[in-house]
Amino acid sequence: MDWMAVLLAGTMGLFAAGWVKGLVGLGLPTIAMAFLTLVIDPRTALSLILVPMFASNFWQMWRGGEVARTVRAHWRFAAVLVVAVTLTVILSREAGDRLLLGALGIALLLFAFFSWRRMIPEIPDRLVRPGEAASATVTGIIGGLIGGWAAPLAMWLTARRLPPDDFIRASGFLIAAGSLPLLIFYAALGLATPTNLAISTGLLIPTFLGFAAGEMMRRRFSAEGFKTALLVVFLLLGLNLLRRAILGV
Repeated sequence: MDWMAVLLAGTMGLFAAGWVKGLVGLGLPTIAMAFLTLVIDPRTALSLILVPMFASNFWQMWRGGEVARTVRAHWRFAAVLVVAVTLTVILSREAGDRLLLGALGIALLLFAFFSWRRMIPEIPDRLVRPGEAASATVTGIIGGLIGGWAAPLAMWLTARRLPPDDFIRASGFLIAAGSLPLLIFYAALGLATPTNLAISTGLLIPTFLGFAAGEMMRRRFSAEGFKTALLVVFLLLGLNLLRRAILGV
């Protein structure tokens, strides 16, 4: 393995991912995985973003304030999410790279399509509980496979019509909640080596530098043009990942 290429891709990928997260509140693991899977296999890539993924989302939740209210509002989703992530990691530990690349590609395309179309309907009150359980399960499965929480989680929070600040708080809390069992079981099952976790910890630096840059950009500029460009990038990356999954190259 060319560790210089891995470190370069990790630094660039986590800075870009942190930037996007600081700007729009989501997308860190998805973008980081898209960068890293260009040079390493999906499981190693995921092991390298575990610490930044948990830390940045915990920080996002904490800085958003009203932590207790956020937890009370979304604890059921978090509980189902944790169970789904845990079972997925355990049951899919032998899954091949092509399956993981395909899952990441589909997650990217779904996120790009539904965000672009703005076609997510509001969930009526009578369907909140079953919808919450179903969405948390899907989010946990995709997160447990490749850390790609953005698409299903954004769709659920959009369907709930949360105000922007509540959206940011909820996404930070829920991704942090899902990231914790992912980190624990990747280490316990030997899917993340001590070396990988040490590198992952070091990648906190470009992550938070990117996060700060994204926050400054959010305060000064409209994010709409950037989000449109980001969706185009997601579309192209998703198609490329599907190509690699299907052709095995």
